[in-house]
Amino acid sequence: MKEKIKNIYSNNKQKITLFGSIAFVMLLIIITISIVVKFIGIKISYEKLEDKLEQAAASYLAENPDLLPTSNNPTVVISTDTLIQNKYIKELNKYVKDPSCTANILVDFIETNNYKYQAYLICNNFKTEKFIDTIKKNNKISQTGDGLYEINSELVFRGQNPNNFVNFANELWRIVKIDKNNNIQMILTTSSSDIYNYYQVWDDRYNTEEDANYGVNNYNVSRALINTKNIFAEKYTSYQTYLAKFDLCAGKRASTSTDKSGRLECGEAIKNQDIGLLPLYDYMNASLDGLCQNATSKQCQNYNYLVNSDYSWWTMTGNMDNTYQVFGIDESGEINMDYGAYNNVLRYVLALNNDVLFASGDGTQSNPYTIR
Repeated sequence: MKEKIKNIYSNNKQKITLFGSIAFVMLLIIITISIVVKFIGIKISYEKLEDKLEQAAASYLAENPDLLPTSNNPTVVISTDTLIQNKYIKELNKYVKDPSCTANILVDFIETNNYKYQAYLICNNFKTEKFIDTIKKNNKISQTGDGLYEINSELVFRGQNPNNFVNFANELWRIVKIDKNNNIQMILTTSSSDIYNYYQVWDDRYNTEEDANYGVNNYNVSRALINTKNIFAEKYTSYQTYLAKFDLCAGKRASTSTDKSGRLECGEAIKNQDIGLLPLYDYMNASLDGLCQNATSKQCQNYNYLVNSDYSWWTMTGNMDNTYQVFGIDESGEINMDYGAYNNVLRYVLALNNDVLFASGDGTQSNPYTIR
């Protein structure tokens, strides 16, 4: 009996010793973590620091509403010094492993009780940069060859293969231009595997001139307008914070017109739209061939990144010479004049707003731009 009690005592003693050792080790770990946090601080990513700064600015302005932007003073700049002095944040080097960081927070008036906050952080190894600024920095204004050209007060990509690829909404796009409102217009680069999702008529209504259902070439009342809006509603409503509304250049042009300024197409604009097709003058301007002079010029397919050999596709532009033909682009890149009731791909255009931020990439097909 004594031996049994002795064994029980011995086992309990071992357990107590084991638990004591574990507790001691855990205590050491807790003490070590506390020391590290105290002297080094928990470091976060630059992007999370941006979020923290924006939240701090929102809290500061919530308690100082007289400093909020207004319709008359639409942008307010909040410095990190102000936030630090008022104890909304700590010194920036408490958050990131970079003592060089400085920042400001821009607060824009959208409407009453609706404001946009964006922190701009500058560090040795990081800089908050707008995507539009990255595009301009990486693509100096060109005079010859592939690149970015200044045309009609817009910055337009031209040539065989400029570096204008963008990965957006898990799809590959190409930037067409930075328009007069500083929106970044881009066109879908549809793969051959899903083109039939967009292989549709431009319009198939009854046409009095032809006495048949060949379509009416007025984009403002076209099936194409309705169908692209449906595509946007199905695929892109969750991305609206990145996107801008833009004006669609929906006017017609004659097949022999040599105007490439957009004066004809943009003379009839559909205001503040989410999605559209490409007007013909944008396709013509993308070509570097000087003989691309009108819609009958076969040279427009030369040195033109918008050519897609997988399928034919619709532009937004109707033929002014009649009421039923629409300009499309065939697989070789030649401009065709087809009945609106024919099937071509609705290769549509979206516009990124000028506040979206650059994340990564160099615009090549293998390393397309990404945004955040």
